[in-house]
Amino acid sequence: MVMRAPKKGEIWYIDPDPTKGKELRSPHYFIVITDELLNKALGTALCCPISTGGNAARSQSVTVTLDGNSTQSGKITGVILCHQLRALDLEERQAKFATKAEDYLIDEVIMKLVDLIDPQ
Repeated sequence: MVMRAPKKGEIWYIDPDPTKGKELRSPHYFIVITDELLNKALGTALCCPISTGGNAARSQSVTVTLDGNSTQSGKITGVILCHQLRALDLEERQAKFATKAEDYLIDEVIMKLVDLIDPQ
């Protein structure tokens, strides 16, 4: 079965394993950062994991808070770990669509990523 290309702002349940060291492991929700056309062309999507922990990351200001009002379903909460950005093949990892984030949230994540790459 061929899965559709993920869209920017969608949240998928993905198992990122295998991982090493301090990389987030085990199944988690991930938010897609890249546009659907790019994801389709490359076969991968840039994604940031969502965690209910992440205290060290929170203290370093590399997270974006996801509350019940941030998604269409209102069921996924935690913090988006922007410093754990990964390219993932959602089809090979048998990802499952969960919900869509509100536009303002994905904009905030992208701004945080830009700040991480090019701090002012």
